[in-house]
Amino acid sequence: MAKAATTRKKRSAKKTPKSSAKSKTANQDDAVTAASTATTNSDEVEASTASAAAQQSEDVAVQRRQVISDLFQRGLAAHQAGQIDDAIRLYSTALRQNPNQPDVWNNLGVALRRSKKFDAALIAYRRAADIRPGNAGLWSNMGNCLREMMRFEEALVAHKKALELDDTVKSHTFNAGLVYRDMNRFEAALEYFERALEIDPDYVDANWDRSLAHLALGNYAEGWAGYETRRKLADNPIRSLDSAPEWDGKTDLRGKRILLRAEQGFGDMIQFARFVPLVAKKAGHVILECRKELVPIMKTVAGVDTVVEKGRAVPEFDVHVPLLSLPHVMGIGEKDLQKTSTDSYLAPPQGKRARLAPPPGTALKVGLIWAGKLNPRDRSCPLETFLPMLSAKGAAFYSFQIDERRADIDRLGLHAFVTDLGDHIHDFGDSAALMREMDLVITIDSSPAHLAGALGIPVWMLQLYTTDWRWMVDRSDSPWYPTMRIYRQQKPGDWSAPVEKLGKDFSTLLQARINSQ
Repeated sequence: MAKAATTRKKRSAKKTPKSSAKSKTANQDDAVTAASTATTNSDEVEASTASAAAQQSEDVAVQRRQVISDLFQRGLAAHQAGQIDDAIRLYSTALRQNPNQPDVWNNLGVALRRSKKFDAALIAYRRAADIRPGNAGLWSNMGNCLREMMRFEEALVAHKKALELDDTVKSHTFNAGLVYRDMNRFEAALEYFERALEIDPDYVDANWDRSLAHLALGNYAEGWAGYETRRKLADNPIRSLDSAPEWDGKTDLRGKRILLRAEQGFGDMIQFARFVPLVAKKAGHVILECRKELVPIMKTVAGVDTVVEKGRAVPEFDVHVPLLSLPHVMGIGEKDLQKTSTDSYLAPPQGKRARLAPPPGTALKVGLIWAGKLNPRDRSCPLETFLPMLSAKGAAFYSFQIDERRADIDRLGLHAFVTDLGDHIHDFGDSAALMREMDLVITIDSSPAHLAGALGIPVWMLQLYTTDWRWMVDRSDSPWYPTMRIYRQQKPGDWSAPVEKLGKDFSTLLQARINSQ
């Protein structure tokens, strides 16, 4: 029987912002180039009396070219060292000295895109294309920038130009697939991912996004198998654990102690906790590892014997497996998922109960989360968007925001309309107790959506145009949570259609509650 060594929390180094839909890979820019600076031709001087002046002029030109070259090399070194602001400054200075440098314009575009200065990056790429239009990598980089700007049709034009010039580079094909993925055209995205894998079957990024595309389409066997690629992603390290074997889903667990290991984000852990009871039916003792904030609610999952905070020493165990690998090793298909999603599987911690004092005449208590993470894309909807709904008589609104966006309530003067619960939320156990008092949760952030769904509480989720794989495509319901309703953007960045639909449904629900009273 093995005893795991005490682990320590690791913080991954900052990387280039990643793509949506929980993809752990970003579009692949062509490598920052280290080309020499452009030279200019000097006029011939025939008169012998001008030879000294010509030599002096040539010396000045050589010195000037050297200065420009030094600026470029310093910018390149800063760029490669991750000092992006310095790189932008040095590239810009070099270009003011000599704008006829396509490689420097390209590098400047890469640096600006990394800094999320997309409009400036696009201009830089276009300046490079004017000078050297036959550079396939440049067009691919431009397509990456346009994709992040959600100008998808233009991005496709740029990527197809890159492929016309050179279709042998795997990243060019992969990047084109990412545009189709972000347009929710997963069948087309799969074609490009497969073409990239024909060039390099071990291409980690393409294997990863191919798996997410399969999951978005409900192809669970292919999707779960490919989902194991996450172990190879640079920003998702799963620490090695050689002191005991990893469970393969087939080995008999009777009388065995199994460690279910923590990974990824809060929402992922909540989502996949539904599979723990299936393991508990097979094992003698289930140890569930999770981050500190999740400990209170993970103790309520049926079949869990021990919950341990990630980073602390774990009890002795016989086998282990990452929690998010359970669907793969257990062969979870569509029917199995439906069975595990029928009932709620989380509850507020024992002894923890919230007491609210809604205004007299309240027929509907509504939890509200209007802002989520800013990366890889801004997952928020302006609180102003909900003003018509907040004015509805008979509804009481409670904010579950726990970040700086709580200030939106004060900024808009909405304290009479929205009760801020932020001071009462310290972990997911607090959130669960408060959510249990709600009749409805409206959220744009995925973690509260997972929590409400796992608790069996009606949850309406606002979804960005670019969907996450687990919410699939063109569905207003979810195979993961029967109490969920999804309101999707029909155009990138445009909340008008989903908010209008949500508002109508809310009015109908509120009126029904009032009538029932």
